[in-house]
Amino acid sequence: MGKPRFKIEVLLEQDGKVIMDNLTARLLEILEKRGSLLSVVKDLGLPYSRAWELINRLESGLNVKVINSRRGYRGGMSLTTEGRELLSTYKSMVNRYVWNPDGTVCDTVYAGSDDCIVRDVINEMRSEGYCIDAYWVGSMNGLSMVISGLADIAGIHLIDPMSGEYNIPYMNSMGAWDNAVLIRGYMRLLGIVHRPYLSIGDLTDILGLRMVNRNPGSGTRLATELLLNGVARHTGYGTDEIRRIVKGYNDVVKTHVEVTEKVARGLADYGIAIAGQALSMGLAVRPIALEEFDIVVSRVSLNKPAVREFIRRINRLGARPGYVMLRNTGEVYSR
Repeated sequence: MGKPRFKIEVLLEQDGKVIMDNLTARLLEILEKRGSLLSVVKDLGLPYSRAWELINRLESGLNVKVINSRRGYRGGMSLTTEGRELLSTYKSMVNRYVWNPDGTVCDTVYAGSDDCIVRDVINEMRSEGYCIDAYWVGSMNGLSMVISGLADIAGIHLIDPMSGEYNIPYMNSMGAWDNAVLIRGYMRLLGIVHRPYLSIGDLTDILGLRMVNRNPGSGTRLATELLLNGVARHTGYGTDEIRRIVKGYNDVVKTHVEVTEKVARGLADYGIAIAGQALSMGLAVRPIALEEFDIVVSRVSLNKPAVREFIRRINRLGARPGYVMLRNTGEVYSR
């Protein structure tokens, strides 16, 4: 007799309304494999109208497109990049609660931007017996997961293109303050990372090179889009045209580690990543921004031992290459 597997259903809610559940996740999973909504309704035994209702509920609730489709009853379909990211994150969260042989289920979750310091803090805490799950899902997805109760901690570096301010405008626009607090983190150097022998002077030099891009929803992807917009203005190209011209624009990875590994292995000429990660791998960095990286913590998680310890270690950070500690590192912002 096989070992039992115990599951609970993870519900993603907004304003008290469910927008993502196991049925919706299964719908997306079959849709991605089969490429047809007709296959979905047959496999799940759903009315066609109900399947569309679930898709519309999800897209309107998140204000993001999760499927690409062609017109017609039998039109082919596929998940968008955002749809695949959402499904992957949802399945990872569900799997946390599946029974496993050593009986360990971490009750503390980090979700958000990939960062060298955060990785080191989490690894140190794990080596001392703390149980923390980490999901490198990007700043926007991490913030959303904290707001919706799917994560305890998120690391974010989201710049508002209008004001140039980091993070707080997104806390405001997403209504995060009722459910979360923001803890001031540190500055980190973001740049175009490349192998040392490759020269990138003017930013237009990247047009003849192959990039590796970051996933939509990440703060680094937002910085990349702003960079490409600047190149487009300088060269006279349209914003859509510049994205078609850039080689490797659709070569997408989720972490700074993956960016630097691809560049180091010669699978890409350059990518946008944090200097700390690039320097650790012997790569060169052309600086483009000194960005603010902050920590968002769910209000209901503030008294968890692992969360308190995580915050304590962030407060006691010392200097390291590619980072600048601030006088108010560790200061709590709450509204």
